[in-house]
Amino acid sequence: MKVEVWISALLSMSPDSSELVRQRVIESLQELGRIKRKRVLLFLHNFLMERQTLPMSQRTTLLKSVVLIVKENTRNLSRPLSKKMIAMASMEMSKMTGINDLHRESASKFLLVLGSSFPIEVFMELQSMLQRQNPAKFYVILTLANLCSENGCCIVPLLKPILDTILSLLNVETCKRMRWVFCYALGHFSKSILTYNSDPHLPAKKCLYVSELSSAYDILFQSWLNSRDPKMTTGVVEAIGQIIYLLPSDKIENELPALIPAILSLYQKSYSDLSVTKGLCGILCTALERNSKMLVSHLEHLLVTLHLQICISMDHPTSALSECLRSKILCCFQILSSSFGQEIARFLLLQLEISNDQIQLGALAILKHLINMVPASVETHKSQIMSSVSLSVLRSGHRVKGFLSQLVQALASHGYLELEGGVELVRFIVDQCALAKDEDGESHRTRGNNEPHEGGVTDGELKSLYERLLERLTATTMIDNVLWPLLLEFVVPARYTNALAAVCSSLAYLGSKKQQAGETEFVLNYDEHTNLPNRQALLTRLLAVSSSPYEGRGQGAPALSLLWVLGINVHPAAVNVWDKELPGLVNYLQECPEDHLVQNEWEQKLLQVLSRTLEEIEDEVWIVRLSEEMTKQIQRSHSSSQQKGFLYKCLGITLQLTQSHGVVKRKLQVMLQIVQHDKDLEREGVATAIGYCAQTHLETSLTVLKNCSKLNIFKKTASFYQIMKDHGNIGIMQVKSTLILCYGYIILHCPKDIILPRIETDILQNVLKHFNIKILGMKVPVRHPMMKLSLIKTVTLLATAFQCGEGQQCYKLSRKTELLTYMQEFIKAEPTDSLTTDIRKDAMDASSCLVNVEPVFVLNDYGELIKLCLNSIFSLPSLEAGESREVDRMKRQDLYNATLMALEDLLTQLLSLDLSPKGFQYLFSFLVIWIESTNNYERERSLMMTLHLLTFYQDTFVVNEKDLSHSFVEMIGYTVVRCSDPSLAVREIASECLYVLLCLQLRLVGFPVDHKDSNVEHLKTIKVGLKDTDFEALFYVCIDLGKVLSRCVPHAHVNTLLLTISERLAEEQLNGSYAASIVVNVLVRNCGTILTDIPGVIKSLYHQLQLITQPHVTRSVIHSISILASQNVPMVLPYLLKHQIPFQTYTDDIWRSLLSDSTLATTSIKYLLNNLKLMYDDNKESLMQEMVLTTQQSLAVIHALHAMICCPESDDAVNILYPQLFCVILLFLSSSVQICSRDFLRTPKQRKSSTLPERAGNADICNYMVEILQALLRDSMREDASAMEEKGWDLIKTPGRHHEGVMLLANKMAVCAVPHLISIVEELIPFLANLQERQRVAVAAFFAELLNHSVVMDLSLADTLVGSLLRCLIDTSPTIQGLAIRGLGNTAAGAALNIEKYSHKLLSALIAVIHKYWKSNNLMAMEAMSSIAKVLDSLQGHFADYTLIDVALTIESLFDNELEKMRASAFKVLGKLIRFGNPERNPVLAEHLHVTLINLLLHLNDESMEVTKVCRSVLKLMGPIVGSDSLGSVFQEVTSEDSALDYEAYLSKVSQHISEDLPDRVPSYIMNCAAFFTNPQAEIRQNAVTLIGLLMHDGVDEFATQLSADSVCKEICTLLSDPVRCVRLKAAIAIRHLHMY
Repeated sequence: MKVEVWISALLSMSPDSSELVRQRVIESLQELGRIKRKRVLLFLHNFLMERQTLPMSQRTTLLKSVVLIVKENTRNLSRPLSKKMIAMASMEMSKMTGINDLHRESASKFLLVLGSSFPIEVFMELQSMLQRQNPAKFYVILTLANLCSENGCCIVPLLKPILDTILSLLNVETCKRMRWVFCYALGHFSKSILTYNSDPHLPAKKCLYVSELSSAYDILFQSWLNSRDPKMTTGVVEAIGQIIYLLPSDKIENELPALIPAILSLYQKSYSDLSVTKGLCGILCTALERNSKMLVSHLEHLLVTLHLQICISMDHPTSALSECLRSKILCCFQILSSSFGQEIARFLLLQLEISNDQIQLGALAILKHLINMVPASVETHKSQIMSSVSLSVLRSGHRVKGFLSQLVQALASHGYLELEGGVELVRFIVDQCALAKDEDGESHRTRGNNEPHEGGVTDGELKSLYERLLERLTATTMIDNVLWPLLLEFVVPARYTNALAAVCSSLAYLGSKKQQAGETEFVLNYDEHTNLPNRQALLTRLLAVSSSPYEGRGQGAPALSLLWVLGINVHPAAVNVWDKELPGLVNYLQECPEDHLVQNEWEQKLLQVLSRTLEEIEDEVWIVRLSEEMTKQIQRSHSSSQQKGFLYKCLGITLQLTQSHGVVKRKLQVMLQIVQHDKDLEREGVATAIGYCAQTHLETSLTVLKNCSKLNIFKKTASFYQIMKDHGNIGIMQVKSTLILCYGYIILHCPKDIILPRIETDILQNVLKHFNIKILGMKVPVRHPMMKLSLIKTVTLLATAFQCGEGQQCYKLSRKTELLTYMQEFIKAEPTDSLTTDIRKDAMDASSCLVNVEPVFVLNDYGELIKLCLNSIFSLPSLEAGESREVDRMKRQDLYNATLMALEDLLTQLLSLDLSPKGFQYLFSFLVIWIESTNNYERERSLMMTLHLLTFYQDTFVVNEKDLSHSFVEMIGYTVVRCSDPSLAVREIASECLYVLLCLQLRLVGFPVDHKDSNVEHLKTIKVGLKDTDFEALFYVCIDLGKVLSRCVPHAHVNTLLLTISERLAEEQLNGSYAASIVVNVLVRNCGTILTDIPGVIKSLYHQLQLITQPHVTRSVIHSISILASQNVPMVLPYLLKHQIPFQTYTDDIWRSLLSDSTLATTSIKYLLNNLKLMYDDNKESLMQEMVLTTQQSLAVIHALHAMICCPESDDAVNILYPQLFCVILLFLSSSVQICSRDFLRTPKQRKSSTLPERAGNADICNYMVEILQALLRDSMREDASAMEEKGWDLIKTPGRHHEGVMLLANKMAVCAVPHLISIVEELIPFLANLQERQRVAVAAFFAELLNHSVVMDLSLADTLVGSLLRCLIDTSPTIQGLAIRGLGNTAAGAALNIEKYSHKLLSALIAVIHKYWKSNNLMAMEAMSSIAKVLDSLQGHFADYTLIDVALTIESLFDNELEKMRASAFKVLGKLIRFGNPERNPVLAEHLHVTLINLLLHLNDESMEVTKVCRSVLKLMGPIVGSDSLGSVFQEVTSEDSALDYEAYLSKVSQHISEDLPDRVPSYIMNCAAFFTNPQAEIRQNAVTLIGLLMHDGVDEFATQLSADSVCKEICTLLSDPVRCVRLKAAIAIRHLHMY
């Protein structure tokens, strides 16, 4: 692709509004320009020249691109191309319209870039644009000026016409902006001309331009200088400052009187004082070069003005502008000093006397500059300068003092300090070094407030300035004799303490330098220098300072270095010791960080140096003087408590080596009198000192201590009030504390063989006497912490002394128990909500020391101590809840860490008493309370302590035969739960504890110490996963933990482990209970088959389930129980049933969990069924009692079955056990429902009144079992199970109607449980012979209803069911018989296709039932007739069997039964028989039906409407049988059961048709009618006499021939005497029709 294409693409982006996009375009064009410079430049040139109306942003972007390209390749541009570029830049700068200054500035810079290689061409182009007749353009003049500055050698010779043109324009220019640029150009032209003239190789001379520049000066000074525009004025001044160099001397001399005042006046109104100063500097330099005499008259004005300006500039010492201005002003002073040095010095000294910091600062700045730059100018005023500086020191503020350090450095460099006043300056320097600083490193301000000093100079900054100054002065060779030995005077005085680091460093440097040079001044001459401190004072002071080496900016190392250098000046004998010891101590301090220094160890090193030094000196007088000096410095209040404490120790070392007992006794008494007893470090120091002293002066020390107790402050008066007042005096307690502590250090430092025999008599007795306070004989508890700490420290030292090593004689401490009691009381008295003192820490340390002191107690004796210590520390609140300040928090943290370490040491010592597993278990039993705490910090602390103890135990434990029966399983159980703690720290610590415990467990089973078990080592990998707080990650971690435990814990102890972990299931920590549930699950899965106490495990899990609040934990525990059940079915299932009542929470869930395993589910359900079957099999039935007693066990079994069967997960197991399930539940339900023996034979009303009351408990069982049956139905049929619920479930639970519910249930089972029906029937058949009637009733009802469905034929069950029901007919229970009868009738529906096969048996059996019960049990007979009707209805019409005749004969006798329902049932059967009355196939039956016709006609007007309705419907069916169509039509007229019937008219009509169509039948009909005259129903008698009268009337011919007509007439006449009137009436009417007879 061509370059032009790329450029065009970039140019299309150049107008973008985004600055970033435009910048990227510039960079891209620049990169292209590096490759194709000429093509890119020409393209851009043409583009810009051809498009004058480009947007400004685009034009500027392209111009900047061209500038960058040209700038990189200026030297390589061809001249033609450069001309094009110059022309384009010129046009862009001055000839374009509508452009802004930014664009013109870019064009101007472009021309300057081109001018670096083509200056003449550019100059000519710019000159062409500057014409007299045209107004000048700003950027043209600006570019010319800059071009001349950058290319003076080429341009200066060509300036003549330019200057002429500019001069012509100056007079007419009025624009301020243009005037400024003309001033700018004239200044640059003048500077370039001056530079050009200074080059001797160039031909031009400055006289060439004198006239032009002189004219320009006149215009600028006379016309433009008075402008009101500040910017314009500064431009004029700067231009004059450059032009004046080129003016002739006479003109300068003439102009100065007016010029200098004019310039100085501008300081008050100028825009920039720096520009004025630059111009003034040029004027002064030119004037002095020309030896002008006019400056003398203006000198004072100049000095005052310039001094004022430098004072102003000192207000902003760090400002860049102020520094530049200050530099120019100082340059003016330096210029003036060459001719007016004395005048300037006098002026400055006068200014120093003025009490004004700003004026003094200005004077000091000028003085320092002059001393450094032109020292000769002030040489004659050295003394005055020193006196003035000393005077200013006394009255100056911090700002002046700060700057004064620079002046002092200059004075020192030029020998001023050797003059009078130099000592005062040195003292002043040390005073500033002694300024104090706050501990946190911020400056301590002396003015009592927190505001900074004026100018921001603080004490700390001032201190730093002068410390650096002192360091520089020390390195200045010419003032060595000034500083040495003067600085030694500042070592001992207290007010110079803060300066000791700097002073000692300087002295050490100077002394070492003089010592190496062999100068005599090194050896101190105390006669000559009377103010120097003595040798003992120097030694004491430097040792005291060295004891706190990091105070005062690290004063320890310089102090020791100085002490080392001073060796011979202190004592010649000390040199050998110090040369050997002190260099090492100095190096130690220089290499050791402050926070790593152990104070006691450091002090001990210094004390050893002192001891060896005194041993070398062996000068009693010198040592006694040293003790005196130490006493003096102790008594001074300036020293810190730490340094005083150290001095007491030094004094003790000194007294140890002192031979005079009098001196020792006096000094001991003085120490006890002057010590500040409320300062811990001082008390510690004096006690240590007495201990050191007692090494060689034991009796003296004990005597002094004993005598102190006899001082007045311990005497008690008889007044009770005075005693209480004295007791409240804290000072007494503090003194006693000191004395108690002294006894402790005497024990520590004295030889054991001397002190141990005397401890209980001379020391312990006195210690406890001081500690125990009695008022009026009563012991008062001590609450003062200092007393407690002192006693604790003394007991600790005492116990340490009683420790005996190998081969040493052991002493018994008879009061050991008493001392332990004191320690326990101290610990118990400490608050458990805060940790502010060392009491509990030190008390535990003391107890640790006492543990191994003879006599030694057993571990169990320390139970109360252990419990107390743990409670005192672990119950402390978390450190995060403490002080908000970081320093306070860190202090509390350090104190707590130390206290925790003391507890660890105590527990370790106690554990050492019994290193058996039993001993560790005993100790762990106290820790476990805190391990299970709800507070994170308490769990973390206790587990960390456990880990430390385990680590110690692992290192010291040795397995023996007695330990093999023990284990660490319980501790493992407690620890593993914490591996999932919400706190990461607790989790990690717990995992480490678990690792150690498993290692110990492996050692108990015989593995060696160095054995590495892969499973245990896997814990290290698991620990990495503990950092993830996600529950899923936690789940897998816990699984891994469970696997490790199942593999590492011995089988014999798994039971204990499970029980221990299960107790953690209900803990409040969610993570803990969750982890426990998972680990239990894994353990049960992996080790369930080897458990020895399964009931115990189940019981524990059951108990925890009642307490668990987390659903997922509950599910996990339940799952564990199910796993355990799958592994140990014979043991778990009975236990589950045993502990189910009363029902506990989650019982249902437990049983449902057994469904997770299909085999377990099947086994469990079968087990429950067998239990349930045993219950109803074993129960015996009695006549008046319930047949099944509700027991807890039965309810438990039913409840368990209910929980399992009603769960969707039970489908597989239910499908396998469906028949057994259904049968057992149905039978047990039947046994549970109370049924009256004859309910089946009663009406619903009778049933309700005779039902037995239901027993409590039956309802629950029934409800459970009904729900189980419902579940079975739902499992088998998903669509229409609700219908059964609506109709039958209530019935099945109702005692009186239970069998109806069973039949409805059977109805559903025949639809939805077809695959199981055969097995169900086989299961149920044996129960028809059961002793329990309720079970037989249920089976009979179920079989009876099954026969109502065709499925029995499909399953070939008809024979079985029919046979079973036939046998039920002989059952003693009427209910069972009735259900059997109904079931046999249902055979017609269920076995309709094969009904003829069963018809004979069925009909015969039913006929027998009718014959048996038609008198004794009408309901049974009616049920039989109903069943017969069903059977007949299902038979084909061609069926012919003699049983039909039996049926007809049987029912005929029932037509006149007194019960209307019996009569109706009989007529219904008759209606079913009519189908089979074909004369051809069954003539006998047909003939019998003719006989029954009269019955039908008579009962059409029965007193029972039900009978009447049945007879009407049956009569319709008789038409085809009678053989007369007309008569059949008449029969059809009564088919409407609800229509009214004119009975007599209807009988008349029937009679007529019979006579006409069936004349042969008339006689038989008449005789049949006559048989009803004795019927018990009056309606039947009247109907019979009415019908017989009509038949005899209509069939007179036929009947008249019969011999029986007379007898019939006689019978009719007998009815005239019937007791019923209507019968008599009907008889009379009938006789009226019999006239023919």
